[in-house]
Amino acid sequence: MPRPPAPDDDAALRWDEFDDPSYSDPSLSALAPEQGDDDAGHDSAGGPDGVAARVDAAADLERASDARSPLVTLLTTVAAVVYLAYTVGWIIGIGLVPLSGPTVVIEIMYQFSEFLAIVAAPLWFAAVVSLTRDGRATHRFGWLALGTLVLLPWPIVLGVLA
Repeated sequence: MPRPPAPDDDAALRWDEFDDPSYSDPSLSALAPEQGDDDAGHDSAGGPDGVAARVDAAADLERASDARSPLVTLLTTVAAVVYLAYTVGWIIGIGLVPLSGPTVVIEIMYQFSEFLAIVAAPLWFAAVVSLTRDGRATHRFGWLALGTLVLLPWPIVLGVLA
């Protein structure tokens, strides 16, 4: 006859406080009451108040992160327009410089590099916006500013300056 398992054998497989929002968002663990405080885990009626307070705080934090500053939205839109202009500039610049390679392989590689030059600006913008969605705005605009320098349509710039 097998022995029944001890009650603590399955403790690692259970979520004792499944409603605790810190399980899904580690940044909310700071909202938990401090361990050294004697009445931190009990309200005036003597019951635990942590779950309800943490759920309310989690909802407030989510609403605050969803609300973007109008300035951030405006600057992101301006950057999108700049990157769209860069894409148009690359299309015009590639159309104005008719080059062909001496072999088929070089011609294919050259046309592929032209394609990459055209799609680089929209891909850079999409990557920066998606990767810095939860980050600080300074990181987003730093990467967008770097992209404006790197992705400049050089055939147009050199054609205007020459």
